[in-house]
Amino acid sequence: MTPLSTYKDCLEFFFARNQFAMKLGLDNIHALLDRLGRPDRGMTFLHVAGTNGKGSVCANLAGLLTACGYKRVGLYTSPHLVSFRERILVDGEPIPPEWILAWLRKAQAIILELGATYFECVTALALDYFRARDCEAVVLETGLGGRLDATNAVTPAVTVVTSVSLDHTAILGNTVEAIWGEKIGILKPGVPMVVREDRPAFLANLRARAAAAGSPVLALGDFRREESENLTFHGRYATYVLPGGLRPEAHQRENLALSLLAMETFLGRALPSAGLLVPALQAARIPGRTQLLTAQGRLPLILDGAHNPDGIAALTGWLAQAWPGKRILALFSVMKDKDYAGICRSVLGFAESVRFVPLDEKFPRALPYAELEASLSEAERRRVQPLALERATLEAVVTEAPGGSDLIVACGSLYLLGELIPKLIPYYPGLNGFRRYEADFGK
Repeated sequence: MTPLSTYKDCLEFFFARNQFAMKLGLDNIHALLDRLGRPDRGMTFLHVAGTNGKGSVCANLAGLLTACGYKRVGLYTSPHLVSFRERILVDGEPIPPEWILAWLRKAQAIILELGATYFECVTALALDYFRARDCEAVVLETGLGGRLDATNAVTPAVTVVTSVSLDHTAILGNTVEAIWGEKIGILKPGVPMVVREDRPAFLANLRARAAAAGSPVLALGDFRREESENLTFHGRYATYVLPGGLRPEAHQRENLALSLLAMETFLGRALPSAGLLVPALQAARIPGRTQLLTAQGRLPLILDGAHNPDGIAALTGWLAQAWPGKRILALFSVMKDKDYAGICRSVLGFAESVRFVPLDEKFPRALPYAELEASLSEAERRRVQPLALERATLEAVVTEAPGGSDLIVACGSLYLLGELIPKLIPYYPGLNGFRRYEADFGK
């Protein structure tokens, strides 16, 4: 058994537990939680699955819980950008390194005995931490899928499914119907489910399953929204008028409306006034999702974790709306288990040129530049060039407007954003919130 002396030792132990592999199924996580005294029992959970928008909805829900008076609100999300500790927050504060070390020293033997995976370990760690902090409510984001995801071991008060599309097809199925079936697998008997879905066949499938389980279903499309300068949402119990600038992107407004409906369903009543909701939602804006960074002497830079066709389509729509006619340079990377050629072509649809950032030396799933190059036409290859991920190189890019660019967009992978952010902090004040994780950079 590996001796554990530091927080870094803990990360190395976790990452060795099949970080990029999934062992779908709930037997292991139940066994692990049983051995830990079922830390999930007695806690209140809001459980979120989906293809795109999960992280944003989870952040919204955590902010709304705070606005509604809940104390010690837990938030569990993945993946992280620059620090493992981003995954486990209470009232916005990350789990302390020393708590992780103390926990793993107690749990290590059990983990090894059960052969628990990375995500099972981290989920158990999060649940135990939330119990120790006596959280009044916890928002849980699924890692992959839903039905067999480790987070599905809990019994929530409400379940939420964001937009569903093709992604992780090798694991979840190669049709949207199959993936939908996995996502709605977080349905629990008697627990209401709120979904952002309007395809009749999908809803009919869900309603039949939910009826058999005695679980109410609320579809976002059944509730009216009005959009002008403001976002007006007519919910179950009240109408909410929120400033449009709170979430200007169309897809984020959908995520916000879904969050409001889910919170109403959780509470069983109307939400507080906009005076309480707006500050909480302003603070809940998740990094790396159409995040605009500006600084004197630097090009405007948008960080967006879009990494599948629907995500890139949402980003494309937002750029056309907010930055019409601008010359865009894209910083791009992608995982090799995606439709990387198709995603790259979509990026070329809004960007005049692309700088591909190879991450394959650090991340086994990442696509090497040579494989992307081989998948593109000669004309496309002329617009895509590799870019070394070095601070001096990045400084030149964000300062010198290559090709007369007006805007830089970094997209294609959250892992790319995680590598960019530490190097860009000196140039963009909007990234200063990540300075609290500086001790973790490179780990």
